[in-house]
Amino acid sequence: MTILLLSHILLIFVLVYVFYNGIKKAIYVRRIPNIDNKPPAFRPPNPKLVVRNRLKNSLLETALFCLENEMDQNEVLKMFIEEIPKFLKADSWSFLLTPKDEKWKFLFWAKEIDFLPLEEIAESLKKDGKNIYQVIDSKELLYIKNVEKTRLWSDKNYITVTWLGVPIKMEDEIIGILNLDWFKKKRLSKMEKELVKSLIEDMERILKTVFSLNELFLNSNVDILTGAYNRKALEKYISKNESPNKTKMVLFIDIDNFKQVNDNFGHAIGDEVLKVIVKRIKNVISSEDLIFRYGGDEFVIIIEKIEKDLNMESIKQRVKLNVSNPIVIEDKSIITSLSLGYSLVPDETSDLKKAIELADKRMYKEKSL
Repeated sequence: MTILLLSHILLIFVLVYVFYNGIKKAIYVRRIPNIDNKPPAFRPPNPKLVVRNRLKNSLLETALFCLENEMDQNEVLKMFIEEIPKFLKADSWSFLLTPKDEKWKFLFWAKEIDFLPLEEIAESLKKDGKNIYQVIDSKELLYIKNVEKTRLWSDKNYITVTWLGVPIKMEDEIIGILNLDWFKKKRLSKMEKELVKSLIEDMERILKTVFSLNELFLNSNVDILTGAYNRKALEKYISKNESPNKTKMVLFIDIDNFKQVNDNFGHAIGDEVLKVIVKRIKNVISSEDLIFRYGGDEFVIIIEKIEKDLNMESIKQRVKLNVSNPIVIEDKSIITSLSLGYSLVPDETSDLKKAIELADKRMYKEKSL
């Protein structure tokens, strides 16, 4: 009797807890205005909508990562396209560029098909790829559950059993077809197909924005993540100061084991670490000196004025010491260190480009010790 009573009390407690939390969430949702400034009605979550929103968030995170790392358009496109085979757990995939009046070619593909003669396959598909042309003409997904039982599949030496063709568009023009392959029969549900369509729509909108912003940022001289000058700004600086008359010092910096920071703490914290390191370096050098983000976790510093009696090692050690202090982010203490090489121009090399190369070599020599 006592056990039964306790179980009833526990059940009532659970129901009250669930009801209370549900009401709280409904209140929060009501506070969020929509476009018409009217609070939305609270409804139970739609599973398809939940998954779509998660996929969209994943695309937005990818977009931010691409912008922060100033990736070129091909790298951006590849990162976005890879989201689809990951979501559908395809055994293999490839992205075929299909320009109207030019040669077709595979731009990206999964490592599982490295052994295939992809150039020959691309030529063959342009001549007689009925499945590809069906996707291009319809601008819709094409799902073939069993390639052996369709007239659209012309390849007789196939390893693919189930195939999905996905049109990838920019500005409503198809730029290529994403091929998803399964090596055994794969049933795609109606919900999966609808989610892929939604994913493609979201991807096209986000890619358009990313490419526009990327062009804008690449035309800028500042790295959007760290506030240092970017690689383009360095190239401009080199072209204007190719063979300086006055001695300049070039420092080439690489953050040691930065990949482990990203792996252990996540990319968001890794980004914050980069920002802190750049701020610390700026505190060490003078306002006349320049810091450039060379790429990833590599930086180039140009010390504009060098005194004759200045000890090069002292500058190097001052930078390293300042950066080595623990960085605290979200209650996490992160220890960082630098590998650093330096060179003098025109004392050691004839121009800035060679000075950067020399400093880079010395940095790697230090890293290997």
